[in-house]
Amino acid sequence: MSLRPEVLLAIALCVLVTVIPRILPLALARRMRLPPLVEAWLTYVPVAVIAALLVDQVLLVGDGPGITWSWPHVSAGVTVVAIAAASRSITLTVVGGVVVFSLAQALV
Repeated sequence: MSLRPEVLLAIALCVLVTVIPRILPLALARRMRLPPLVEAWLTYVPVAVIAALLVDQVLLVGDGPGITWSWPHVSAGVTVVAIAAASRSITLTVVGGVVVFSLAQALV
């Protein structure tokens, strides 16, 4: 199987358009020193992201607010809160939540 040059060019352009907005701000921010207030504010971003995901998956159901009482959602939500409180690690929190949700989903 061979790739036509225009397909290869389209893939290369897609990579470029995807990578530039992700790399450029990091490269520019590396040289800048943020004010202490901004740095302190940015420490709350991971907590806000986890909270938004939990609210979206556990507390909002269908068209309006409500609590999801499905076993996979509740077990993953409780696990995420426990891991986040104990470890303060975003990676452990996300991995733990995904593993528990997957296991609970497989058992149900």
